[in-house]
Amino acid sequence: MPLINMIAERREQQARLVRHRRRLFAALVAEVAVLAGAFSFLMVGQLSLQSRLQQAQREITRLQPILEQIFQIERDTQALMPKLRTLTDAQQQTRYWYTTIEGIARSLPAEVWLTGISSAQTQGGEQQPPATQITLTGSTLTQQHVGEMMLRLNTIPTFEKVELRYTQQRTYNNLEAVDFEVAAQVRAPHHEEGQHEANRS
Repeated sequence: MPLINMIAERREQQARLVRHRRRLFAALVAEVAVLAGAFSFLMVGQLSLQSRLQQAQREITRLQPILEQIFQIERDTQALMPKLRTLTDAQQQTRYWYTTIEGIARSLPAEVWLTGISSAQTQGGEQQPPATQITLTGSTLTQQHVGEMMLRLNTIPTFEKVELRYTQQRTYNNLEAVDFEVAAQVRAPHHEEGQHEANRS
């Protein structure tokens, strides 16, 4: 009987050992499968990343000429900026003087005739820059026409101050006439533009 029990115990031990080996083998197979899956996932990710990098490189190569054109346009624009500022300043000056001349033409009463118009730079004060002064000479029939003309000249936005230099009575072909000279101080362009901005606001 003791011998039979020992044989049974050995068989049971061998069976447990076989089951243990099977469990270890199954665990090993599972670990290998997990590692293989992780490796496959990493390989797929690496291949996808390489594909994206190659696609991005091709896109950069394709866009490189366009970027060069953009940079060239920016350089050309920077080179043209001084000329553009010069043209803009010239356009503003032209518009400024056109407004002045047009204002003078509108300010003349019907019986006032200009015989001369000139401009000159006047010396400013210690803290004032040189200013432009326009001188108008002409003839009319009465002193009232001179006063009316000066009132109208004062409404020109580019004029800062209008003053009478002189008037002189004379007779021409039995017709009484009045010669006059009027001087008008011209506002600086930035001053006049600032006043327009204030009026609009």
